[in-house]
Amino acid sequence: YNDHVAQHSSTTCRREVVHHQFKRYPSEKCKNKRMRSFLNFGELEFLVGFDVETLKLLRVLDLGRLRFPLKINGDLIHLRYLGIDGYSFSDRAAIISKLRFLQTLEAYSEYPIEETIDLRKLTSLRHVIGQFVGELLIGDAANLQTLRFISSDSWNKLKPELLINLRDLEIYQDYEKRRVSVSWASLTKLRSLRVLKLDNLRLESEEAVRSTDVISPSLESVTLVGMTFEEDPMPVLQKMPRLEDLILEGCFYPGGKMSVSEQGFGRLRKLQIV
Repeated sequence: YNDHVAQHSSTTCRREVVHHQFKRYPSEKCKNKRMRSFLNFGELEFLVGFDVETLKLLRVLDLGRLRFPLKINGDLIHLRYLGIDGYSFSDRAAIISKLRFLQTLEAYSEYPIEETIDLRKLTSLRHVIGQFVGELLIGDAANLQTLRFISSDSWNKLKPELLINLRDLEIYQDYEKRRVSVSWASLTKLRSLRVLKLDNLRLESEEAVRSTDVISPSLESVTLVGMTFEEDPMPVLQKMPRLEDLILEGCFYPGGKMSVSEQGFGRLRKLQIV
């Protein structure tokens, strides 16, 4: 939208993309009942009068950094994608739990989500992306494929055996909480996992690291950040038959020298050690 388009836009438009300068946005568009998707982008802005509950056919709602009072009583049965900033609206935990048919939740924000997010009734979820510091309650998540930026404490409370289709996983250590070890046994149950990133985690034991070959048949990308290895990790990592990308960022190995056999890393394309 710009000034010219906003004055002559149709109230039957199904897909709308709006810059943050909402003074140009016509008020009647806020009640467009035929809207299917809404995307906001730009700087932080506040909006009054945007009635989401009237948009019964809405499938994609990307609020960006837009903030406004939001009420949802569970009527958005067609909503499949929700993109929000960490502080887009209050009571976000209660609102998200009502979106029973949501498939993608993307809470992109530099601020972590500290409250408990209950996703147990959202059985159609496929992608959950956000910095979840608080507890993340996941029930029957057979359809879940992406789970990023979950804290080690929250991960240890999940039941990984239910995540049978999980392909992309990122676990990080929350520095504001006590350091929690991640169980490698929980990762061995992720038979479909392709992308794994572990950020500043503490492993249970060095012997547990050797069990990575159990989950290796499906892994294609491994990123380890801020990890400390008591033994050379290469003999274990090189056994992963499908591994194509390996990134070691800020890791520490007191041994000083790592070794790889001639038969190791049969499909590796990218190796980054920084």
